[in-house]
This record gives sequence, structure tokens and C-alpha cells, in this order.
Amino acid sequence: MRAINVVLDLYSALFSFIMLYHLLSKKKDKLRLWFIRMCVINIFMILGDMTNWLFEGFGQPWYPAALWIGILLFWSCTSLIMLAFTGYLITFISPRVQVHKAFWNAAVAVCAVHISCCFLSIYNGMFFTITSENLYQRGDWFWLSQAIPILMYGLDVAIFIVYKSGLSPRDFRILTSYIFLPLLAEGIQMFHYGVALLNVGITVSFFIIYINIQSEQELRLERQERELAEARINTLLSQIKPHFLYNTLNAIRRLCDIDPAQAKEVIRDFTLFLRANMDSLESKAPIPFEQELLHTQRYLNLEQQRHRERLRVVYRIGVMDFYIPSLTVQPIVENAVRYGAFSREEGGTVLLQTEETERFYRIIIQDDGLGFRDEIVEPEKRSHVGIQNVKERLALLCGGTLEIQSKAGVGTTAVITIPKKETGT
Repeated sequence: MRAINVVLDLYSALFSFIMLYHLLSKKKDKLRLWFIRMCVINIFMILGDMTNWLFEGFGQPWYPAALWIGILLFWSCTSLIMLAFTGYLITFISPRVQVHKAFWNAAVAVCAVHISCCFLSIYNGMFFTITSENLYQRGDWFWLSQAIPILMYGLDVAIFIVYKSGLSPRDFRILTSYIFLPLLAEGIQMFHYGVALLNVGITVSFFIIYINIQSEQELRLERQERELAEARINTLLSQIKPHFLYNTLNAIRRLCDIDPAQAKEVIRDFTLFLRANMDSLESKAPIPFEQELLHTQRYLNLEQQRHRERLRVVYRIGVMDFYIPSLTVQPIVENAVRYGAFSREEGGTVLLQTEETERFYRIIIQDDGLGFRDEIVEPEKRSHVGIQNVKERLALLCGGTLEIQSKAGVGTTAVITIPKKETGT
């Protein structure tokens, strides 16, 4: 039986190494990092389990120490691997439904209790002990060592039940394989000591998740990266329109005769504005809002130079310490200027405001233009800047949204909502 168990453990470790090697060769996101942790912990758990089959019952001087270390490693990893899966599950669900932090905190607490009891077993033998003949024996509190992991499984089951709406039926079936296969294996081991099936059950469930979810997730991320690259190019092209360039250059030319010093300032703003547009091609991650605000202010300064009496700008910046995809505020502000403030002959006002709630950051862009009817709100018809482009990048890069409301004769309000990121998972 020893040889069979060692072979089963070796195959389980090999599969885990293959998955780990492939994951480490890819670009790492939060979900992939959790799966990497799961594979690493599983490998250590298998190594710890192998000491039981390789060293137990033999009389070499250092075998008892190796057996103690291996068993302690195995028992500690049994709760750590479940904690890692809980982190993976929460991260997988979170983009669709926000999981309450109480689940993660409870999983951490239960895991800490389990690991503490494992180390205490070295002194009191509550979970396990090793006899003078170098034989592993279950302790009087062995049942608790099984009850605690089952409690952690229960937390995962609760997450599945409460947040089932965040999972497709296919994902639900695949992810719950981690619940049923290890539990089945552990149940067999409890009543048939000597059969090493837990590591096999965990590895098989990981392999099922890896093939059906994680690999598909990687393909989805690659596709999203291509879409983001195309979106950045489209944004750049939609931003730098010939008429805007020509009008700004003409305004600078007039200023050179009237106010050369002011012309230099406009040239500086214009240069920085163009540079920021070019830099957006390289911006794959959200940038500090302060940076996007500065870019938007440069645009507004240029418009005010060209239309001194027709454009008024009001800033109500309540919060700045958050991140946002590049070129998301400036295009919406440009819409507010061109199709809002400038829709009136006498001009109008554009308001740029930020605020913070318990779960979100909000950016409000408001104009007092002529507005439009809801039934004609169509980005391609209303604006050349690409509102749909902004919506897609907000959703892909930070889970944000853009909502636009307008009332004919009153004006238009655009609200960008950025969810706050959960920590701890």
C-alpha cells in the first residue's frame, strides 16, 4: 500500500507542477495568483504526506524528525489550501457580485485555529502523535481536526448559495467539484486509514477547474487585452480631430499678435494635451484621477482661450485619491462643452465634481446646455468622442459605469461610478 500511495502522491504532485509551470509563464492577475497559491500549497501538502509513507516505521536516526516535519506540513496545508480556494472563489465572483468580507474573515479565523491546533499537537498530541517506534497515530481530538476543515468547506458552500447569481450554472458545477471530490476522499480516509486519496481528490478538482475555468479565463484576458488595445487606438483617433487642431492653432496664431506671453502658455497646454493623448496608447492600467483631471483641465484651458466669453468652468473636487482609466473624464467633458455649453448662443457652464460614498467614487460632469430627449441618446449620433468606447474601458479596467441623463432645455449630466476595491482577498 505504501508504494501505491507514493505513486498516487507523485502523480498528483506532477500534475500540480505542470499547472504551476504554465501559470507562472503567463501574465499574473489576481485570480491567477490565487490559483498559483493553491497549486503551491497542494505541492507542499503532497510532500508532507509522502513522508508518512517513506519514513514511518523505519528506524533511521533522522526519520522521526522528518516524519514530524512532514506531518505538520501536511496538516497545516489542509486548511491553508482551503483558505486559498476561498480567496479564489471570492475573487472569481467579485466582478459580478460583491462578496461580504465576513466570509473571508471567518475563513481566515478558522484556518488560524486549525494551524494553531496542529502546532499544539506537537506537545499534547491532540490531533496526532508519533510513537517511540516512529509510527503515526491519531490523537483523541482527531475528530476536531476533521471538523474544522469541514467548517471551512461549509463557508465555501455558503458563498456558493448566497452568491449563486454571480456564477453561471457551468461555473457553479465546476467550482463545486472542489467541495465534493476532496470531501469524498477525506470521508474514505477517515474510515480506511492507509488509503491516500485526499491529495488525489484535491488535484483532480484543481485540474477540472484549471481546464474548464482558468484556461478559459486566460483566453478571455488575452481577448480583453486586444480589445483594450483597439479601444485605446480608437480613443486617440476620436480625440485628436482635425478641426480641433486647426482651431487651436488658429487661436494661438491670433494670440501671437495680441498677447505673445499668453500664446506661450497656450502652446504649453496644447503640447501637454497632445502628449497625454499619445501616452494613453501605453496606458494599460488605470491612472490616478489627479492625472486625468490635469489632462482635462488642459483641454478646458484651451477651449477657454478660444471662447473666453462662452465657456465657464466650475470645479468641485471632493476626492482625488482613486484610479480611473486614462481618457475617460476628458472625452465626457468635451461632450459637455461642445454639445452642452456651446449649444446655447451665449455659451454655458460645465461643472466637474467628484464625491465619495462607502462603496464608490463618483465623477459628475454637468452642463446647462439645451439637452436632448432620452430616445435619441445614441453615442454615435450625439458625439464623435465615443461614449461607448469610454463605457467599455471603464467596465473592463475597473468595473466602472457611465450613465448619462438629459433633459431638453435644462442640460445633461454624466455620472462615472468607480467601485472601491476590496482588500484582504
